[in-house]
Amino acid sequence: EKTNRKAKETQRGIADLSSALSTGFKALAGAAALTKMTGLLRNCNAEYRNATTVNMKLAQVMRNTMSARDGEVRAIMDYIDAQELLGVVAGDVQTAGAQELATYLSGSQTLKTLIPVMNDMVAQQYGLEASAEAATNIATMLGKVMNGQVGALSRYGYEFDAAQEKILKYGTEAERAATLVDVVSQSVGGMNQALASWPQGQILQLQNTLGKIKETFGEAFQPILS
Repeated sequence: EKTNRKAKETQRGIADLSSALSTGFKALAGAAALTKMTGLLRNCNAEYRNATTVNMKLAQVMRNTMSARDGEVRAIMDYIDAQELLGVVAGDVQTAGAQELATYLSGSQTLKTLIPVMNDMVAQQYGLEASAEAATNIATMLGKVMNGQVGALSRYGYEFDAAQEKILKYGTEAERAATLVDVVSQSVGGMNQALASWPQGQILQLQNTLGKIKETFGEAFQPILS
């Protein structure tokens, strides 16, 4: 009887320990899941804040230099999103470049014309490692050319004839932009899209798409954070 009592006590002890361990493991699993969810929430919020910041900067510059309306600003942002799906230059990188380029222009249509040119040049110069700073550097050069400083273009190795030079210096903004497209396209046209066809480029496109998804979740989470 004493042996049976000890056996039962041992069994109860094992059961209690098992229950305690089970509860502990569940708590740990819950804590781990909560930690992961919190980390994801913070990451999505960071993506959203970054996208919102660069978009607001671009919008303000466009309003200041082009007297752009909300519809024009939205059209440029949508166009940048479409360009992101087309090639390897991320949307926030393009937006940073577009913000710089817009300081040299007077029309949103010109900006739209030159964004693919900027992307091809960024892809050619920096490949899959393009950053906001890289896009800004290229945009500065394009802006100088649009202001008639054609030497900035030749220093990057792009060639143009006398007729093209004349248009770049004295043409209307639309004419200068069209000529700039021609000059750049002769050597690096389609580079942004071409890099997207490589395996590494496809991976980068997927990363950019995931970043866009995180932005969307980050926006949806704002009421919860508040």
